[in-house]
Amino acid sequence: MSDQTKNKTTNVVRTFPKESSDVAKGVAILLMLFYHLFSNAQDNRIMQVNFSPLPEDLFLMFAKFGNICVSVFVFLTAYGISTKLFATGEFSLKDAYHSSFKRAGKLFLNFFLVFVIVNLLWFKYFDYALLYGAGKQGVLAFLADALSLSHFFGTPTLNMTWWYMSIAYTLVFLVPLLACLCKKTGYPFLAAAFLIPFLFPMQNDISRYFFVMAFGITAAYGNWFEKIINCKIPIAVRAIPEIAFLVFSVFARENEFVQTNLLYLADAFFAFGIILFAGDILAMIPGVKQVFAFLGHYSMDMYFTHTFFYLILYRDYIFRFRYAGVTFLLLVIVTLLFSVFIELIRKLLVFLAGKISRKKPEPEARS
Repeated sequence: MSDQTKNKTTNVVRTFPKESSDVAKGVAILLMLFYHLFSNAQDNRIMQVNFSPLPEDLFLMFAKFGNICVSVFVFLTAYGISTKLFATGEFSLKDAYHSSFKRAGKLFLNFFLVFVIVNLLWFKYFDYALLYGAGKQGVLAFLADALSLSHFFGTPTLNMTWWYMSIAYTLVFLVPLLACLCKKTGYPFLAAAFLIPFLFPMQNDISRYFFVMAFGITAAYGNWFEKIINCKIPIAVRAIPEIAFLVFSVFARENEFVQTNLLYLADAFFAFGIILFAGDILAMIPGVKQVFAFLGHYSMDMYFTHTFFYLILYRDYIFRFRYAGVTFLLLVIVTLLFSVFIELIRKLLVFLAGKISRKKPEPEARS
């Protein structure tokens, strides 16, 4: 076979690998930090935030749009789990749940390490009796928080953003079932997913993100991302509608009618647009790709810990420079460095656990 023929037969087909997913997570975590910092106009005035050169209404619109971050994380989780399942070909419900408990265990251990580190470092700043209550009731509430179950039980929590663990567990155990249904029914599954929250009572958080979850599963079923990024339209041309859709998403999502009636539906499309732009455009720009992928890799630890810095413990320090850009950059750097520290502790514990498990017991002495 000639070199020319080889080149023709080895054309690179772009996939949507984990690195592209990390780029999208990097975008999502930045949107979340911006949302939590600046989405409340009254808080901005109290903290004397300087958001020039943007006018206040445009600044607040973009800050509030950052709330889309949860839908992006939900979409990516559903998409990732489903992609692995569909890649196996035919699978049963038993096969689908084969790794669910392992995935849930890993999710819990990652959270529990954050919980332990936070309490070891900052225990002197927390009034546990006031937060959780006194006596046995307080102990039970503390244990529920440590086990990432406070949102399930409606008990007090050290960090309000830890509510996401309830969604994360739900995704781990609900997505395999929905992926099986999607595999059997095809695209009509998406229409059914639109109706299910209206027909069956659901907890508010689940009904809020159910269609986003279903949309992520369907995107995996249809290989939508791969089909788009491998189409014959040049990437420079594709970038135009993708960017235009992002701009449209910011304005459309903050429309009062959309906020009141269509957010559960619209967020699925807006999240898809953000992920597509991240995986198709940002992931192709050297340097930019690495920065966002690095942020995405640490996004979950940043999610679990940023509230301590900007709100619970170090609020005055984070906002001390007043300028929105500086405040935002400071929070990103601080939470990222703390997340890197947590990851180092995690790797050390895994290394020590491996050492212990490989250590052979001493042979018994013969008499």
